[in-house]
Amino acid sequence: MIKFTPVFKIDDLPPGKRQKVDIGDEEILIANVKGEIYAVSDRCGHMGASLSVGEFVNSEIECPLHGTIFDMQTGKVVTEESRKNYLRKFRKDINELLSVLGVPPVKTKALKTYPVEVKDGVVSVGIEEGDKCEKCDCLPAQAGGK
Repeated sequence: MIKFTPVFKIDDLPPGKRQKVDIGDEEILIANVKGEIYAVSDRCGHMGASLSVGEFVNSEIECPLHGTIFDMQTGKVVTEESRKNYLRKFRKDINELLSVLGVPPVKTKALKTYPVEVKDGVVSVGIEEGDKCEKCDCLPAQAGGK
């Protein structure tokens, strides 16, 4: 079941802006893309860097650590090539080092997306809630689906 949590007023997030919020254990990046509100995981699908401090252009957020660019509307990777020369060089150097060590490069995963509602001028984000396990208070998926 999805539970929607109010996070802020729509007027607090004008078009072209983004804001990080925490709901329970979830770190969520919310962006206003031309009047439409989108929410994704704030953590990069590569090495977990916070995207909230990354460069936000149109509907794309760039990881400040290694430069992968994600689409805020879908969570998908747009490109692993940064807009910044120093991040492209850093990524090339890291990949060369991993190659020398015989370690395959880390694959970048798409970001988790969250449903968003805007009602009466308030933005709410939906988080999946499951029935908790009676034994250990974890969610069933964490308990191996038992």
